[in-house]
Amino acid sequence: MIRLQSNNTNCKYYIQNYSVTVVEGKDSVSHINRIITSNISKISDLEYCESLICDANGKIIDAIGISNISEQLLILGIPRSAEKTRELIVSGIHWNEEVKIMNGDGALSIITIFGDNIEEIKKILGEDNVNQKIGIWKEVKNYYTLNIDLKLDSQVNILIQNNSIEEFTKTITGQGVELSDKDTWDIHRIRNGILSEQEYNQGFLPTELALDRIVDLKKGCYPGQEIHARLESRGKVSKKIIRYSTDSQIDIGTYKSDTGRKIRITSNVNGKGLAVVSVKEKNPINLDDKILLLTEEL
Repeated sequence: MIRLQSNNTNCKYYIQNYSVTVVEGKDSVSHINRIITSNISKISDLEYCESLICDANGKIIDAIGISNISEQLLILGIPRSAEKTRELIVSGIHWNEEVKIMNGDGALSIITIFGDNIEEIKKILGEDNVNQKIGIWKEVKNYYTLNIDLKLDSQVNILIQNNSIEEFTKTITGQGVELSDKDTWDIHRIRNGILSEQEYNQGFLPTELALDRIVDLKKGCYPGQEIHARLESRGKVSKKIIRYSTDSQIDIGTYKSDTGRKIRITSNVNGKGLAVVSVKEKNPINLDDKILLLTEEL
């Protein structure tokens, strides 16, 4: 139960939209492990893992979060990639495997509470309702909480049934936690290097989005593994994702720099954002009458 605290807080909440797929059966872990880039062969109860689903060319199809809850794998992904992901999961089931796939879209949501420090979020949710351990869900009365490891700020994700959202948000609003608009949320995620659908749906390779940490080349084959292994062995990356700042008005889209190379602007809020650029680009980048100052790689 959430304990009522002082309503003096800088924390905000944002409701994120994900596709929801549930996989169960004694062979579910080994089956999903053959499809994704990370290794979940030893995933424990209530553990959360980030991963990717890629095509045969190694490019990202879906970015997913996998949780082991109540002997089921809960897979949260990009909504527009949901059907393609489920088709891939179903088509890869061997005839002798015990795997069941269920579409859970519309049943669950993630409410994200974010702010300057984790202690303030704990005061809102209750000290005992947030796990100190990163990447492990904490079961509360009618929801789960997950402490997220960020570079600069603090964030706790709430996994909750959609029919409980109104009551939950009413409670935290009463504690002074305001609903974040999209710009405020985007500022938070850009600042902390959190990628969104805007980055994932561009047909990039994992290494181009600085996602090597969730690619395990030693675990065995998965779609795209051969391409990823070849890139690692050659040590050649042609693009990278980077934070930028600009004084110019710039929209999300594809541009050409004065060197003739493509620049993909994937996020932009108040002159700060994320872009995927050639590793050969020099700082600053000139885009016609606009200047991008590259500030930091993810």
